[in-house]
Amino acid sequence: MRTLTLTLLSKAKHAAFTATATCLTLLAVFFVQVASPVFIYSGETPEELLNKD
Repeated sequence: MRTLTLTLLSKAKHAAFTATATCLTLLAVFFVQVASPVFIYSGETPEELLNKD
């Protein structure tokens, strides 16, 4: 019984970590997808950003 409980806890932890990693990956992809067009269409080119004082 003890081994079964430990196995179930191990599987539950693994599932929780996998779900957390998946959520963080999806959030990162979302932020990159949103940030890229926002930066491109913000009106400032990288050269202008480098020349700012």
